[in-house]
Amino acid sequence: MVRELFEADRQAILSLAYQREREHLFLIGNAESPATFSESRYFGAFEGNALRAVSAWFGRFGSFVAVGEEAAIPSVVDAALIAKVRIESVPMVEPRASLVVQQLRRRGFVPLKEHVSLFLELKRQAFHPQESVVRSAREEDRDALVLLQRILHERASTVPITERERNKISLEGAIVAEEDGHIAATATAGVCSRHFVQAVGVITDPRFRRRGLAAGCMSALCQRCFAEGKEAVLLFTEKKNLAAQALYAKLGFAVIGEFLLAEYPS
Repeated sequence: MVRELFEADRQAILSLAYQREREHLFLIGNAESPATFSESRYFGAFEGNALRAVSAWFGRFGSFVAVGEEAAIPSVVDAALIAKVRIESVPMVEPRASLVVQQLRRRGFVPLKEHVSLFLELKRQAFHPQESVVRSAREEDRDALVLLQRILHERASTVPITERERNKISLEGAIVAEEDGHIAATATAGVCSRHFVQAVGVITDPRFRRRGLAAGCMSALCQRCFAEGKEAVLLFTEKKNLAAQALYAKLGFAVIGEFLLAEYPS
């Protein structure tokens, strides 16, 4: 049986996702937030009373993921398509990511782009902190952070900033470095679970590169996460970005797998 899932099913969704906590961090972090859960839609495949697979569409981001048994994933992908959710991206750890993208392709949904990145982990005992002068992000930094995000996604800085872009910026977990009166670099603690935090949006303005600013932001972010009791910080970085890989290795990160981001027409 396949059906849509609701608030009464939330604990079952989380119990399934926690079976592979690292890989399912994005789903866990969003499902554990009441606000994000209410903005999202979930679909589950059951065998008897046992939940075997879940797909999740996060309305705030247009992102779509699926977790659970390999054989049951196609059915929960199809359930989301029948419900006409607007899928803009599939951000998942391999090999489950390819299963979802393949099923979408079978149903006529072909990605515009597919980016394969490295999946990295920093364990508490491997952390090598770096000295830095950074601070927590403030509300007045929001537009500057949008422009840094545009650098990451290779989008024009001259186009007017939209409210949707502003709303996608999370200030709560963001660390920034300032240089010459500008927000020059940033890193953000994104979704988290009981034991892990995902670091996202690690960006340096090209005008201020090679000054150790991103390393400082990341070091401060990791120190904060470990002080809060997390076991490890996770992140993704492009295979061709050797400079970023060197930065993360210096902090103590190690490669543990691959991550796929498939982007679809919005």
